[in-house]
Amino acid sequence: MNDAAKTSATPARHRRTGSGEPLLLLHAFTQTWHCWGGVIDELSNEFDILAPTLPFHWGGPVSDRPLTVAAGADHIEALMDEAGWETAHIAGNSLGGWIALELAQRGRARSVTAIASAGLWSRGSRHADRLRRKFQLGAFLAPLARGFANPALAVIGKATTMRTFCHRPGLVAPDLASIAMQSAGFCTARDINAIWPTDTALEILDRITTPTTIVFSARDRVIPPARFGAQLVTPSPGRRVVMLPDVGHVPMLEAPAKVAAEIRRTATEPVVDAI
Repeated sequence: MNDAAKTSATPARHRRTGSGEPLLLLHAFTQTWHCWGGVIDELSNEFDILAPTLPFHWGGPVSDRPLTVAAGADHIEALMDEAGWETAHIAGNSLGGWIALELAQRGRARSVTAIASAGLWSRGSRHADRLRRKFQLGAFLAPLARGFANPALAVIGKATTMRTFCHRPGLVAPDLASIAMQSAGFCTARDINAIWPTDTALEILDRITTPTTIVFSARDRVIPPARFGAQLVTPSPGRRVVMLPDVGHVPMLEAPAKVAAEIRRTATEPVVDAI
C-alpha cells in the first residue's frame, strides 16, 4: 500500500491495476480508494481495476461543484471516458453504492454490486432524516480525525472510528486502518444537505435493469439494515440480495475476500431471483 497510509501525507488520487474486464470501485463518504486495498489484491488478476478517490476527499480532486450523487457520477463518467470505458462492472460502498446505481441508470454499468449502500430508504423517511443530522454532526467533528496520525491518538481512533466502520477492527491491516482513521479529517465535503439528493437510491434501483447485487452488512452501525433497506429491497430477476454476517459498514476493510467474492459473482454469474 501507499506509504501515505502511515502518515498525514496526501495519498495518491487513484489506483489503476490488473487486467481483464473493467471494474470500477467507489468508496464511502469520508473514505479514499485505499479502503478497497484488500479487494484489489483479490481481484487484480481477473479485472482491469480503477479505484478513484472522490472529489473533496483526501487526495481527491477539488471541484467547483458541491459533491452530490449526480456530481459524483459526472466525475466518475469523465474518468471512465479517459480510461476508454463505455461501461464497467461497478462496485460501491455507502455513498459509492448510491453513485454506482446512478451510473447504472445512465447506462454505464455492466453490473453493480452496492455494498452497505446509502439511499435505500423511502423518500421522507424519518430514519434517513436522523441519519442526515448525524452526518452533519460528524462532518463538523471530522477535522479531529487528523490527529490519528499520532501513534498515541491512533489507539483512540481504533477504539472509536474503526468500531464505526468495522465489526472486528482487529482484522483490518494496520496500513489500511491508519488511512481509514485519518481520512475523515481531510474530507472537505461538509455540506451534507447538498450531498443528499432528491431521488433515493431505492427509486433508482427500481428503474434499472443492470444485473445488481445489494449487499447488506449485518453489523452495520452507520446504516443498520433493519432500518435502511432490508425490508424494502427484495430479490427479483436480475437482482440479488445478500446479507454478509459479522461485518460493519465498510466490510472491505475487515473481510476483503468476502466482498471480492460478491463482486466476482455479480460480474460473472447470472443474477437470478435468489437471496
